[in-house]
Amino acid sequence: MPDSLLFIAAARRHGYSDAAAEAALAATRARLAERGLTARRLYCFRSGEPAAGEADAPDAAPTRPRLLLAFQSADDALGFAQRRGLGTAPRLVTLSLAQALATLVQRPHIGALLVADDGPPDQRGLPSGLRVERAALIELLAGAAP
Repeated sequence: MPDSLLFIAAARRHGYSDAAAEAALAATRARLAERGLTARRLYCFRSGEPAAGEADAPDAAPTRPRLLLAFQSADDALGFAQRRGLGTAPRLVTLSLAQALATLVQRPHIGALLVADDGPPDQRGLPSGLRVERAALIELLAGAAP
């Protein structure tokens, strides 16, 4: 099954049309291309450990929206995790853009997807890049203009 169908199916399960999902995916790809980013494969660091300040219960909702941080290369993802001291055994999850957007739709506790670029980090130490807010993606799926 093509990756785009994973996102379309996830959107459909949440009540959005196939056409809206295709349009949202195309719009996000276009935004990435405008920044010179590609999204064939995205690499996300996964610690398997709760973030600082989160409840220990695995089913407990986080106290603030999470960020799905994706990198263009595995080296960049691991380098970021090591510089920030995130987790004791870094693991990478490889996602397509469609899979990352499906995750954003399916998990309301994730507030945004950030596809990192080579720019300087922000004041919090997060890499620069294209940020796709969950709310904006939902608006696209609902048929609102980006």
